[in-house]
Amino acid sequence: MPFSKLEDIPKNARLCIYGSGQSGQTVAGHIRTQRPDVTIVCFLDTFRSGQAGGLKVIKRNDLPELEGQYDIIFIASAWWRDIVKSLKMDGINNSMVAALSLWHKYVFTPAEMELARQDIDAVEHLLETTKDKTVFRFLMDARKEGSPLVKNNKINPEIANYQLLRNSLFSHLNGQYTDFVNRDAIKTVLHAGVFNGEDCLRFLDLFPNVQTVHGFEPLGEKCIPAERLATLKGLKQVSLHYKGLWNSTGTVEFQENGASSSISIACAPESDQQTIDVTSIDDFVNRNGIAKVDHICLDVEGAEWEALEGARNTIATHRPQLAICIYHLKEDIYRLPLYLDNLLEDYVFHIGHYYHFLNETVWYALPKELADTSTR
Repeated sequence: MPFSKLEDIPKNARLCIYGSGQSGQTVAGHIRTQRPDVTIVCFLDTFRSGQAGGLKVIKRNDLPELEGQYDIIFIASAWWRDIVKSLKMDGINNSMVAALSLWHKYVFTPAEMELARQDIDAVEHLLETTKDKTVFRFLMDARKEGSPLVKNNKINPEIANYQLLRNSLFSHLNGQYTDFVNRDAIKTVLHAGVFNGEDCLRFLDLFPNVQTVHGFEPLGEKCIPAERLATLKGLKQVSLHYKGLWNSTGTVEFQENGASSSISIACAPESDQQTIDVTSIDDFVNRNGIAKVDHICLDVEGAEWEALEGARNTIATHRPQLAICIYHLKEDIYRLPLYLDNLLEDYVFHIGHYYHFLNETVWYALPKELADTSTR
């Protein structure tokens, strides 16, 4: 089935958007602004009913009750293949699959690329080495709609010929969150999110002078294997804090979805929603009397911007090394580097990518006085 752009939707059509999570709501936003003649009847969802984005959510099994009320089912879901197959098995053929660029966080239309061109060029200019610039250009080219650099036959666009690239383009990258950094200078680490605890232990192994790792994880201990949890609790250098990082201290709504659990709406619609405690880095540092923060690592599922907003004083005063994930939200790959450039003074920037899909991209920011001059 071919992908459909907004202009492919018949005039004055009545749509049911299949997918009530972030993807479906993103498509609904595009339709409201670009195709006001189209009526969105409701969201459809395989797993739930209720409300989302100001519209009613109808469970897939209850679709027959909408007979005569809609013209097209407009599918905006990573599971579109299964959805199309299921609908056809039930004799429903009036469906269209939304173009990936309408909802997929890694795919940019030519128009979106052009709109962001100045920002993208500015980010490339920030990077320290030719190798960094080449990695960044590759990652941006892979995000172009219809890019031959990725295979879109999976839920997440997979980098084509990744193993070859791992031994060439990415061959200088060895450790997520720890590449490029001055390891000897790190004594105190702020790390979010901990998830399964593996990275906390890795920091202890790789940073020879580390004294304290403060790990933040709103999921608590549930994702940390029992043996590893016992190890972490037995280490005087590790302090676990079961809360999220944000731009203020308090409570926020949180959607639980394993490794993709998020304060934002960027997770599966069937995930559980709850309230969690959050803190800003500035409040945490002041409250605990931390004299010097040396390394901040943020992998917080789309809340990186807010976490950095809540760390402005700490970053300005302590001048820590930073490893920030820039892939959770579509625009993060350029807006977070530009935000950091505006926030930081006399820093050096690098980029790393660590997976055969388009996630796991890290932006490194190092104070010039700590940066390796041999890479310049």
